[in-house]
Amino acid sequence: LYQDGARYWYATQPTVTKMADDRAEQLKRAPDKVATELDKRVRKDLERRGDFARVHALPQTSGDVGDDAEARLVVLDTEHPWSKEPGNAAEVRAKEFLEQRGSAPRIYRNTLLFLAADRTRVQDLDEAVRKLLAWQSILDEKDTLNLTPHQVRQAETQRDAANGMITARLPETWQWLLVPTQKSPSDPVAFTASRITGTDALAVRASK
Repeated sequence: LYQDGARYWYATQPTVTKMADDRAEQLKRAPDKVATELDKRVRKDLERRGDFARVHALPQTSGDVGDDAEARLVVLDTEHPWSKEPGNAAEVRAKEFLEQRGSAPRIYRNTLLFLAADRTRVQDLDEAVRKLLAWQSILDEKDTLNLTPHQVRQAETQRDAANGMITARLPETWQWLLVPTQKSPSDPVAFTASRITGTDALAVRASK
């Protein structure tokens, strides 16, 4: 069923909304595409690094995080989110990065802070990215799909809405600043999780 203002009609061609929903669902089986788009968006945001000497964006291994005597922020990927459970994936990952740089022990452990995604928010962000990719793919194929001008405008509006949704959900997702603490040299390292808020870029909010 199609609608354009006060006019309604049936057609055998699926609506662009149905097409976008189907494509977004199919992207669940193509996580690499979603991860690539999300990686690009996060790195763009982290170009504004606040007061940190450097920001390590979504490092894959502890060897990707340098061992320097300057304050730095490590932004963990969505595969290692924070949750309230002790020993959650973000803390385990942060501890690994804190103690090692590759195969060598890390020397400047007190220079690192970690920004982690909230586990309950990751799914919402993933959904927004899949919607953006779905609508953009429809626009890329508008001639092949023989879209009407109305359908093109609809797809452009929905793509822009999905884009805005990603922008809004990035800070909602990466909201946990993990601060390693140690009362004495003999105590194990513990992490204090603080929720960061505000409208600034991720690293700027973390540095504040």
